[in-house]
Amino acid sequence: MREVVRAGADVIKIASSGGFFSPTDDPMHPHFAQDELDQIVRTATDLERPVMAHAHSPESIKRAVRAGVRSIEHGTYLDRESAKMMVERGTWLVPTLTAGDTTEELAKDPKLAPEIRAKFEGLGRPEFDAMRLAAEAGVKVAMGTDCPVAPHGWNLNELAHMAANGFTPAEALVAATSSAAELMGLQDHLGSLAPGKIADVVVVDGDPFESRS
Repeated sequence: MREVVRAGADVIKIASSGGFFSPTDDPMHPHFAQDELDQIVRTATDLERPVMAHAHSPESIKRAVRAGVRSIEHGTYLDRESAKMMVERGTWLVPTLTAGDTTEELAKDPKLAPEIRAKFEGLGRPEFDAMRLAAEAGVKVAMGTDCPVAPHGWNLNELAHMAANGFTPAEALVAATSSAAELMGLQDHLGSLAPGKIADVVVVDGDPFESRS
């Protein structure tokens, strides 16, 4: 970690669980013991760097939250206990719902190893269940997409997925703007339309507060 900070890293990202795209990983398996995660966050705190944790399974989420990570990336199998912990500790969730748009294609992609394709077969959309649970529990949510798991250009699908799975359109827009900026500690520079801030503006037809698609 000290080496990557010395090289210029502003944020530390770790894999608290296995993933879907590596042949030998199981997304349900934790990658670190609790004391290892505790030490990672302690060291990052000493270096004034936040830690974000890739985590799919409930146990990997809970361990990362206990350690004090700033956010959980994906949270695919978030359960009520881990959601409650995140609310109590103010941990953010970045649900990356758009990544699931390509699940069925990935299960049939001959360019992927058979072990990887097998993980996507019959997977469904558990991330939608996690998003609804997070919304119900009051977890802080910031938008992320995990593109290019789904192609770049599909990013705004994330808003529609959020609005169809627990959030109102307004809450989805906040997650993509001011909440995302707050998660990254950039709320003084971007995330809202205000004098002196950096702005990327998406112009749409109609009223975005009424749209769920």
